[in-house]
Amino acid sequence: MARKIYASTDALILSEPLESDLPICYNAWRDPDTERGYNHKCTDSFEDFCVWQKKPRRLFASIVCNENNTVIDFLMLSPEGTEPDLAIVLSKPFRNRGYGTAAFSLGVKYCLDILKYDRIYAGCYPDNRASRRMLEKCGFRPHPEGNIAEEHYLTGESITQFDYVITPPIFT
Repeated sequence: MARKIYASTDALILSEPLESDLPICYNAWRDPDTERGYNHKCTDSFEDFCVWQKKPRRLFASIVCNENNTVIDFLMLSPEGTEPDLAIVLSKPFRNRGYGTAAFSLGVKYCLDILKYDRIYAGCYPDNRASRRMLEKCGFRPHPEGNIAEEHYLTGESITQFDYVITPPIFT
């Protein structure tokens, strides 16, 4: 089955997910490091995850490595009616290798250039240095007025999700 391609570079493709991508995405979503990164314990069944994934979204894309046509996970933009918030999940073997930054940059470019948003938000928790570095490399800057205080998903202690924003450059 052919993939609908949203955006691509020589290294990566952002595409409409195929049914065969969903187990990869589900397994990464249930990974303890991903759960920590999202401050969320995934208790959904695979079937519930598939229903959630198929809900209408502004963008839900599989990230595909061009070199070997491997799905390395997914990128999503929050639903309509909310601020455009971009998020990424990467399967463990592809973390800390530059794929996240490359895919997130491609997603930002798609959201700004094709979907025509004037700003994109993203968040991360204080202890997630890799996500913070990725956001900074992609051009995001802190947006403290969007920080969200919440409870840690395991301990119940107070934790803050730091908000970041990127806007396209304005040329005069």
